[in-house]
Parts: sequence; structure tokens; C-alpha cells
Amino acid sequence: MTDATIVLADRVERVTRVRTIAHDEWRAAIALQGELDVANAHELRDELVGHIDAGRRVIRVDLQGVAFMDSSAIGELISATRRCTAEHGSLIVTNVPPRLHRVLVLTGFDKVLLIDTAGALARPTSA
Repeated sequence: MTDATIVLADRVERVTRVRTIAHDEWRAAIALQGELDVANAHELRDELVGHIDAGRRVIRVDLQGVAFMDSSAIGELISATRRCTAEHGSLIVTNVPPRLHRVLVLTGFDKVLLIDTAGALARPTSA
């Protein structure tokens, strides 16, 4: 779990952007929050690498809480996907917000990442 400190006018808050929400010997589930970019993509990498190094081969990454993700954070997902695949596992991204899904399709990364679209069936699609 990785925290960031945000200083506001009236308080200081700790915000968790990358959080493991469940894991066992073979699997892990990670939830992402807020904005992931070059400034904090290493947090995502550290969490993913930690699980892969621990022998977890099926990793689910929930993107529902992601407001923005730049190419460095997407690159970390792709690197972890390749490593999981090499270890006969898989990295699955879930609950991809429509705006981010559009970016993944336009860049062709939807062909590299395993995207669980089952949740998208309940959401209306835009033309």
C-alpha cells in the first residue's frame, strides 16, 4: 500500500493511490485511485512487482477510481502484464472508466492488456 501526502489550506491528508485489497498465495487484487502519472507510477510498479515476486500470478487491477492515467502508469501495467504472462499468469484490468478505455483503444493498448469488460455490459455506451 502506498500513501501520498496532500497539503490543503486547512489540513494535511494521506491519500492511498495504489492499494492491495486482497491476496492469497496465487492471486492479488489491487485498487487504484485518483491520478496516476510519472510522479507516482513507481508506486504502481512497486506494488505489482511485489506481488509477482511473491509468486502471485493472477493480478486484478481495479481502475474504477482512476481519474487520470498517463503513459508511464499504463507502461507499468504493460510491463507487469508481460511479466505475468512470462510466468504463465495474467494481469487483468477491471472497471475501466470510459474515458480511459477510449485512450487504451486509440493507442492500441487494449490489444496488449487483458481488459475485463463484463462490468461494461451494465453501463450504457456512447456512440
